[in-house]
Amino acid sequence: MPNDSSNFVVGVCTRQRGPSSFVEVRAQSLEGTITDISSSSHKLFGNNGEVEVRLARPAIKVGDWVLARPTLEGPPKRQRYVASSGRRLLPFEDLSGLYAPEAARRLLVETGRQDGFAGDKVFRIGAPSIIEVRMSISSDGRSRIGQPDDLTALPMWPYHPERRIQLPTEAGLVDLYARDAGAVQSGVVNWCSDVEFLRHVISSFVDEKADDGILKQAAVLLSGSVELLESKLSEAERLDPRVGQEIMRSRRLSDLLKSRDDMLKDFMNVLRSDPEIKAQLAERTEQLAKEAAEVRGEAMLRDRTAALEADLQERRARGQTELEETLRDIEAAEFAAMTTRLDAARETALADITGKKAELEQEVAALTDRQAEAAAQIEAETVRVAETQARLADLESDLAGRKDEIDRIIRMETLLQDRGPTLAKEAKPRVPGFRAANVPAKPIAVKDLASWVDGSNVLTASGKTQCVRALTEILAGGLPVLNGDRSDDFIAVIAECVGGGRYVSFDCDPAVITFDDLWVRPGSGSATALGDALAECDGKEAVRLCVVRNVDRAAAHLWLDTLADKLRRREIPDNMLLCLTVAGAPGDALSEILKRLPSIDTAGSMEKAAAIAAFSRRSDEGFERQIDLSTLERLSASDTVNAAAKLMLADVDVGFAYADWFERLVSLAKALLKDEADDFILASAKRRFPTFQGGAPSNGKPGLRVIESGGASNA
Repeated sequence: MPNDSSNFVVGVCTRQRGPSSFVEVRAQSLEGTITDISSSSHKLFGNNGEVEVRLARPAIKVGDWVLARPTLEGPPKRQRYVASSGRRLLPFEDLSGLYAPEAARRLLVETGRQDGFAGDKVFRIGAPSIIEVRMSISSDGRSRIGQPDDLTALPMWPYHPERRIQLPTEAGLVDLYARDAGAVQSGVVNWCSDVEFLRHVISSFVDEKADDGILKQAAVLLSGSVELLESKLSEAERLDPRVGQEIMRSRRLSDLLKSRDDMLKDFMNVLRSDPEIKAQLAERTEQLAKEAAEVRGEAMLRDRTAALEADLQERRARGQTELEETLRDIEAAEFAAMTTRLDAARETALADITGKKAELEQEVAALTDRQAEAAAQIEAETVRVAETQARLADLESDLAGRKDEIDRIIRMETLLQDRGPTLAKEAKPRVPGFRAANVPAKPIAVKDLASWVDGSNVLTASGKTQCVRALTEILAGGLPVLNGDRSDDFIAVIAECVGGGRYVSFDCDPAVITFDDLWVRPGSGSATALGDALAECDGKEAVRLCVVRNVDRAAAHLWLDTLADKLRRREIPDNMLLCLTVAGAPGDALSEILKRLPSIDTAGSMEKAAAIAAFSRRSDEGFERQIDLSTLERLSASDTVNAAAKLMLADVDVGFAYADWFERLVSLAKALLKDEADDFILASAKRRFPTFQGGAPSNGKPGLRVIESGGASNA
């Protein structure tokens, strides 16, 4: 908003925080025109239509009207409206149109107002003057001046029309006034109540230091007041409002004395203190008392009796008439209201019945259409079932032929095994997909893996969590399945962390049928990439990260259970780390097997600029690490027992055969996952133990997948 004197916003302070106040905008002034924007302020200023006013406390409180000139501050897309300061606006009312300031004083001090307003307010009591007071609610429900307490010298301030703001709202115009804190006081006015004024007059009579009698003092005081009023009247051609105020107040003193017994009593006590008046009052009182006692007694009795009888008859007649009229009015009103309600209820019921009839007709039409669609769908499904049955018969015939072909491959494999394996020549090149890991990489302790992952600049927050979980599964002898479109990038990060930046890749094909096919190629007898990695890890300190890719392309998948079981039994060396990937959506049989294995979702795990972050590394930076498994600190027996006890409470029993694997899992989870270790251990145990209770996994060859290539694999 431009910083111009005619451009500002006006609103109400709704909350405060620190030295700042937050103002909900109600109106806006542009080029001198004030517009109500209470219904659209959230669109213009955002943040629920609020602007922040700094350095506003303690001058501004919650509920006050505030004038501010906000500007946009903050970075792009997070800009908000902020005003360096704000001015408090007070409710304003113009009483200068009354006939005299005394009328304004009577309204605000004596009579009171019925508007129920309480709080600070500015009143204009004359053409050039205003006053600022705090209104409060009296015991009779009327609003009167509550502060300042001393109204004998109420300050007056100069009135400036340009500081008056008329705010348009849905309920009408709201008058506000911005009083200048640096304005010079223009004068004072005596607005004390009539009671206080009369107390001052009476107290002036009681002057113990005077030598004259009390009556002489009263005469001197009254004559002085009269002379003062006459001199003021002679000095001006027209009546001064202040002189008129004193005259009007003097005229009400007698009425006030009559209505206030305590003041009358004080005034009479002053008069009785004079000896002459005291003697005259005693003599006259005794005489009048005797004469008036008899006369007044009889007159009062007679008048009171007649008045009571007349009043009783009048009230009885008036009450009877009012009761009859009230009953007639109530009867007519109730009859009319009942007739109106019956007519409205009848029209509503007819409208509801008509609407429900239309809805029922629409539903009947819709049901008819749905019945026709259902009949068409049934007919189409019948045709589809017939086609499916014919296709199933063709598949069964084709499966029989494929089975014969697989049997032939098995017989060929047996024949080749009887002849003995053909040793690979020394000069034979390494199998593609094997990336040697014996590179100079710094060792990393198990306890430092989590901090290494947390410091990676290529993983997202969710990717770091998934990476730590994957490392825990792999190092504990698990067989995690990596899913998602960033599996290759995720494997590369794990290889940097534990494998020295290298890993062994083995791609499954239809020739992979049994567990042995992972290590030795059928027919040739030569070692696969996994077989070479196993030979390098056996009895050595080398660490090899191995990835079995595209397991869904293998002809059979029961070897997955065998591989997972041998990892848990530690029949495969601990320094050979294994994980799996899938090429597409797995079938039903493979899905059941994969449910028993941990799953890691790599979607969203990598930063969009991961490649740029990798390229930006310095050439002398070595991020590759090779895990040092000897740094794994085993937990105490009591910690392992506590972990097993928690599983038993969750109805999960740890088998004796997997005690060694379970101890390793708990140690790794506590070292890497910290507070999330218990949930991780429970999920792993629930996923694995029920699967293998009752017998060891089979190493047979059922569940073969049909080879779509039309012949045996020559892998």
